[in-house]
Amino acid sequence: MWMPKWKQSCCSTGVGLAFLLAGGSALAQGVPPLLTLDDAIAIALKDNRLVKNSLLEEEKYDFRISSVRSRRLPEFRIMALETELIRPVDVSFKEGAFGIFPGIGPVPGIDTTIRTPARLNTFGLASALQPLTQQYKIGLGIRAQKLGRETAREELRSQRQKTANEVRKTYYGLMETQAALVAAREAVKTLREVERVTGEYAAEAAVLKSDVLEVRSRLARQEYELAVAENGLATQSEHLNQLLGRELTANFRVSDSPEAETNELTLEAARQHAKENRPELRQMRLKLQLADYDRRIEKAGYIPDVSLAVGYMGIRSIEAVPNNVAAAGLFLSWEPFDWGRRKDALEEKSRSVAQARNGVSETESQIAVEVALHYRKRIEAQLLLKAAQMTQETEEERLRVAKNKFQEQAVLVKDVLQAEAQREESVYQHQRALAAYWRADAELKKAMGEE
Repeated sequence: MWMPKWKQSCCSTGVGLAFLLAGGSALAQGVPPLLTLDDAIAIALKDNRLVKNSLLEEEKYDFRISSVRSRRLPEFRIMALETELIRPVDVSFKEGAFGIFPGIGPVPGIDTTIRTPARLNTFGLASALQPLTQQYKIGLGIRAQKLGRETAREELRSQRQKTANEVRKTYYGLMETQAALVAAREAVKTLREVERVTGEYAAEAAVLKSDVLEVRSRLARQEYELAVAENGLATQSEHLNQLLGRELTANFRVSDSPEAETNELTLEAARQHAKENRPELRQMRLKLQLADYDRRIEKAGYIPDVSLAVGYMGIRSIEAVPNNVAAAGLFLSWEPFDWGRRKDALEEKSRSVAQARNGVSETESQIAVEVALHYRKRIEAQLLLKAAQMTQETEEERLRVAKNKFQEQAVLVKDVLQAEAQREESVYQHQRALAAYWRADAELKKAMGEE
């Protein structure tokens, strides 16, 4: 960062005093469009790529819920087998297998075998199962997926808050760098004029060569500081454009640093706000509910699976066997003995519920500590800003007194330049303190769960 300390000793001979006191301002040529902080946050929350991915993750749960809900409906299956018999199929009937009738005798009259030769055969099976007792478990699964969607929604809120906080910090950094860059350009312009005037006086032997060398040295150093500020501004601008999800080369400028807020916020109110709005805490509470649903789904495994079943079987090319068989009834599937497997799984799920409950309490404590940390840091930044503001006012008054005394020839020109340098230093420190305050405020807002 640029720090205008060059004024503390340069031009001690009094060369160029009128120019230094008058100052100058750079002409605004090709001024880029203004990007306000509110606009930057709004653009980022709409176009930031990580925010978009979080939104897509939430939308995926709509399809998952629809998929699980479809389990409530009948399940249709069609199976077909086209094969060739390895050996013939013989169906034998004993004499009189179908009875002995008067006037006819036994049917069949002799032992009879109906043979199906080894040839291509077709087997078909169609079934429809309507879940009955499984509806309870399916309902639990649907609610678990809805909790997953709520968790994804909180993850989206978390990503939005992270993005907004990153935009704020980057924006405030750009404010500081932009102000330093403007001042650095003015300083370079001033030093170049001082170098020109000093060169003219050196040609007349009115100043020492060491004075000329000192001015040139300070100019070279200030040009380096200007290059550093320009590069820093370019890097920060690219980073902000990245956060906004747009081209890195998009040109813009930021607003001047706003004054500090005067509203008072108590620590208890900040913690309560965070408790209600932090997505991490909401996610942990949803995780607790999800763990409970997992336990209930596991417990529902003790319920037998009973379904209403309708089936059809078709067999072709096998003699003496019905070609079509249809049936309807109830289908039961149950494992009465699992050797303690379900019990162990249920105990595991119960432990997961306890872990999730502990996670909620731990997250609440961590958030309370984090909010208090950033709350105190903002108070410290506010006090530093107040001190820097008072220092700036003091240096402004000292410069005014020094100018008046110089007009009365009560002080030397170097005293006026020293006062001017100290005033510039106080202005710089005030800008730094103001930027630090807004960064601390951004961290507190993030800790409180605000976008």
